[in-house]
Amino acid sequence: MSAVRTVRSRALVRASAALALLALGASACAGSTGGEHEGTAKKSGTKAVRVIEGHPYAVDSSPAAAIAFPMNENVFEGTVVDRRPDVHATDVLDDGTKFEVVYTPVVVRVDTVHKGALKKGAEVVVRSMGGTADGVRYAIEEAPAKKTFAKGTSLVVFGSEYSAVDSESGPAITPNFLYREAGDTVVDATYARGAYDGGPADRMNRAEFLRKLRPLSAKTAS
Repeated sequence: MSAVRTVRSRALVRASAALALLALGASACAGSTGGEHEGTAKKSGTKAVRVIEGHPYAVDSSPAAAIAFPMNENVFEGTVVDRRPDVHATDVLDDGTKFEVVYTPVVVRVDTVHKGALKKGAEVVVRSMGGTADGVRYAIEEAPAKKTFAKGTSLVVFGSEYSAVDSESGPAITPNFLYREAGDTVVDATYARGAYDGGPADRMNRAEFLRKLRPLSAKTAS
């Protein structure tokens, strides 16, 4: 049996908090951690993996809600070019609570900027929440599916600021919302199991979706 520690959620709306960099942006904010139980070694004789279960609260991820979300610091279209080994990141919140997650760093080429200071052609790291590193596995269902970040996939990312907490070696963006481009359509990929309420994922004509992003682009240009 693996050791299990459960991360419970609470709504903390702090635009500049380090937590907003690591948690699932709009969809996940950290709370206190539950008790940790001793695990036993796996049958292979390797050290037991400590498991953290992420249970964030889900918010409306429809196109209108994603575009209007006030904590989107960067909104851009991009193409996945690489995936790096999982990273175990930690931070200490203002109240002294230790926060930790594991994520897959996904390298995304910026194709079009709709909001923020990213530059077209730049390659940035997007945090794909969940994974295993340093003997810790972060299990979370309320996040984009790993297959969403397959190489060559075109994405629309609504994300946090591009920065790092102390334990990270470089800056990264946590997606608040994520849409996958599929031909003439964009599909909500924010949650692995579909829409935030458990229904089918929202989809919209790509041209119409991008038209809705124009006001963001206008504000960035000004």
